[in-house]
Amino acid sequence: MIMLTDFLAYLIFRSFLFVVCFLPLRLNAILGRLIGRAYYRIDRTRRRFIKANICVVFGRDLDDKKREILGRKGCEYLAMNILDFVKLDKIVNPKNYHRFIEIRGLSNLMRSIERGKGTIIVMGHFGNLFLVRYVCYQDIPSRAVIIREIDNPYLERFISSIVKVHDAIAVRPDGAIKRMRGLLLQNAIILTLADQKAGGDPRVGRHGIVVDFFGIPSQTHITAPLLARHTGASIIPLFIIRKGPGRYKIEINEPLRLICTADEKGDLRRNTRRLNQIFEDYIRMYPQHWFWLHRRWKDIPGLEGLYETDNPLELIENFRRDPTPDSS
Repeated sequence: MIMLTDFLAYLIFRSFLFVVCFLPLRLNAILGRLIGRAYYRIDRTRRRFIKANICVVFGRDLDDKKREILGRKGCEYLAMNILDFVKLDKIVNPKNYHRFIEIRGLSNLMRSIERGKGTIIVMGHFGNLFLVRYVCYQDIPSRAVIIREIDNPYLERFISSIVKVHDAIAVRPDGAIKRMRGLLLQNAIILTLADQKAGGDPRVGRHGIVVDFFGIPSQTHITAPLLARHTGASIIPLFIIRKGPGRYKIEINEPLRLICTADEKGDLRRNTRRLNQIFEDYIRMYPQHWFWLHRRWKDIPGLEGLYETDNPLELIENFRRDPTPDSS
């Protein structure tokens, strides 16, 4: 019964994609905006998550009306990006990609490749992140990407097929560190997403490390700084900015200046915090591009009710005044 449900969901998804492929890019943008706006209105639970996250990032810099506008725009951009991804998948090729995708900072990536010690591209759930695939049209060495296996086996095969088109290696999170270390030692390019909450108990820092993210001590992934320390690989932050219907800019930043001393734990903390600061800068510059639906500050001691309360701003302000949870 589960397999039948999965297949029907996949069939509906592919049928929708078929329709999207025949729409002009501008009509795709209008449709995406309508879908995103409808989703924002319908899903009250996610709307509460969005509101809480916006309060963490912007506090009182935005009033209620501006928070509402940003939350809605975030959903609209997400839907437009998904439709663009589907459309561009059918029309973009190595000869015409530059008509749709502007790549800035490519020299940063090429210099890292020339070093011969591997490259770790760090992205977030920001902008049309799937379009990073078009960097593969450059003359670059083997590459790998960390991908969580999708529960629906039909959708899993569909996503995996997109990765294989570019001769990329899909690496599952379980046991990923060991495999990626070997690839980096062969001067491969590794792609990882680092902006969402790392798993585990924030009190002990399991599966990540607790560092500030928008002023709140938060579980953060340490995959990139850890691999860079043990392999000598470069860490390059990369962001994809929407410029219009079917038009995007890929910004490849300069390699992160890593701190490397005898204090490995302290270095990991400081380097992870530097990555968080880069994410903070981009999210503030392009707030509508971030994936606001994720419960990024879930299970923070003293903020446990963040995604259930109707007044997250008050809870956040009280936490910042006294971040130590009541032990009584």
